Amino acid sequence: MKWFVRLPLLVRIPLLAAIMIFLIAISVTQIAVFSLSRQYELLTERVGQVYLDGLSAAVLSSYQKKDTEGIHRALRQSLDFYLGVVDRQLVLIDRSGGVLAHVSGPNLESPTPPPDAVFAGPKGYAYEPESRSIWVWRELGESGVIAANLDIATFAQERSLLQLRLMLIGALMSIAAALGGYIAIRHMQRPLKTLSEHLSHAVAFGPQKIEEARIPQGDEETHTLMQAYNRMTEAVQDRERLSEQLAKQDQQALLGRIAATLAHEIRNPLTGMMTALQTIRMYGDDSRSRREALDFIDRGIQSLQGVAEATLNAYRPRAQGPDLESRDLHDVLLLVMPHAARKGVGVAQHVPSHAPVNLDAFKIRQIALNLLLNAIQTSPPGGTVALHASYQDGLFTLKVSDEGTGLPRHARDFLLADEAARSDRSLGLEIVRRLAGEMQGRIAVYDKEGGGSAIELKFAPPRGDAQ
Repeated sequence: MKWFVRLPLLVRIPLLAAIMIFLIAISVTQIAVFSLSRQYELLTERVGQVYLDGLSAAVLSSYQKKDTEGIHRALRQSLDFYLGVVDRQLVLIDRSGGVLAHVSGPNLESPTPPPDAVFAGPKGYAYEPESRSIWVWRELGESGVIAANLDIATFAQERSLLQLRLMLIGALMSIAAALGGYIAIRHMQRPLKTLSEHLSHAVAFGPQKIEEARIPQGDEETHTLMQAYNRMTEAVQDRERLSEQLAKQDQQALLGRIAATLAHEIRNPLTGMMTALQTIRMYGDDSRSRREALDFIDRGIQSLQGVAEATLNAYRPRAQGPDLESRDLHDVLLLVMPHAARKGVGVAQHVPSHAPVNLDAFKIRQIALNLLLNAIQTSPPGGTVALHASYQDGLFTLKVSDEGTGLPRHARDFLLADEAARSDRSLGLEIVRRLAGEMQGRIAVYDKEGGGSAIELKFAPPRGDAQ
């Protein structure tokens, strides 16, 4: 049946219906032939009983007188007299099984005894397929049974020919009915075929409206279905056009966000580098101060490069930056010191020295920088912002705390949301969340006793220990 399953649905349905029509028609023909055969057998039995009625009347008088010679004479005359029925044998027996009289036709080579069923009832009928004849019997008097063996070969042949004709006619009519049903269903499926073709085209090349000439006007249900498909196609096409417009707008917005991110992230390192240049101008004669300032400018330039790479990393993959060292976080503290001083906010740090950790230093610097700037922004004058960093048991922990009014609810929900979201109020927090997600970091937010909040991030480096 695999070949049938591979056929298109619009072919399988009418083909299956045609097969069912054919089988039903054949079954009806077989039932009709069986009923005709049964009626033929009943008619044959009735003819035999009518024949026995006449035969019984002929031999009854001699049977009652126990005139054996008269019985034989009457039976012999019956063989010669009846022209409509070909009788092969005539037998008169009693209930005890004794044969009172028996005559057979001239063409009968070997007479056969009557069947045992003649003693089962007052009358009956039995068919002998070998000789294509029937036995019919009935009671005669109180203890006698008269039986006749009739040749029905001609009747049987006519019945077989009639059955064959009926079967051939039934088969032809069944084929015609099945073919007509197949054609009718295929004709009814034309609108569905049109709809199926357009759906296949929609999957491969996009939706396309059905031409008005192919929409049937007389069939209200099909007309409504195709009109609904056309309306759906128009809606899909409108949505595609709108999607293209939105894609263009998103592209423009994306460029704007990249520019805003770069401006936000580049401004802070530039401020620190300008401070380092001022240090060189003021203390350029001091080799130690000059060397520290130049090293800071060098790391600032690398940080700017890392900012650009990390910003674009959301849109194209890149290799990981250098491993994180303690001085990377000290550089971040130097960057925020001028801003904290202008706000009157103190900066504390708990960053112990440790071996390089297999984490992207550029991304950690950006996370720490944005968290510190946000903390300084929300802290009141005289408050303190603290940076904590530690590496223990294969986990690197970075925490920034402040003494402000606490993290706003929308910012807290944004940082802790499970699904991707976009914060339009704080570009810095959006950068923190994106970079933490790229490094598989976990973010936690705490409220401090006495006011303020703390944001803690934990990272598991790809290698379990420091290099």
